[in-house]
Amino acid sequence: MRKKKSNIILTGFMGCGKTSIGKRIALNFEIDFIDTDIEIQNICGMTINSIFEKYGECYFRKLERNYCKLAALSKGYVIASGGGIIKDESNIENLKINGVIVYLKCSAEKIYKNIKNDATRPLLNGADDKYELICSMLEQREPLYHKYADFIMDISDMRLEESAWQVGRELRRLGFI
Repeated sequence: MRKKKSNIILTGFMGCGKTSIGKRIALNFEIDFIDTDIEIQNICGMTINSIFEKYGECYFRKLERNYCKLAALSKGYVIASGGGIIKDESNIENLKINGVIVYLKCSAEKIYKNIKNDATRPLLNGADDKYELICSMLEQREPLYHKYADFIMDISDMRLEESAWQVGRELRRLGFI
């Protein structure tokens, strides 16, 4: 059975499937699931877009940092993090207190396909070329995802079910499930 002390934190770029894969892993292994963005929305009573529009990205990142401190106190969850959570090293330090960090690596092409028509991504809203912006942001964040990950799973060529199965298999092999 799973080591109750460990959370499983899924990181990766927006639109890579952290929430969908996390829910599948949680269901497959009977683990509770948390999505940091949804939790922040519930706490604030506002959508992420509304938070960005009204208060800006810096304010959102502060909320995210505070939530990571709170999540670090929990044990035994699958946690889907926001795509930019790795931009603040203190977030990762907090999440690693009780967790293993899994980087769901995904190609820019697949990310674009997943979110090209999604208006709930404030960093992409209004972009002249969403694909180009995704490539640029991914290039900036990629070294951080690699730096902080306990393990990396390239899901670029996998369907949702296969991604969840492969991540679960690796977590089991490593002793976290």
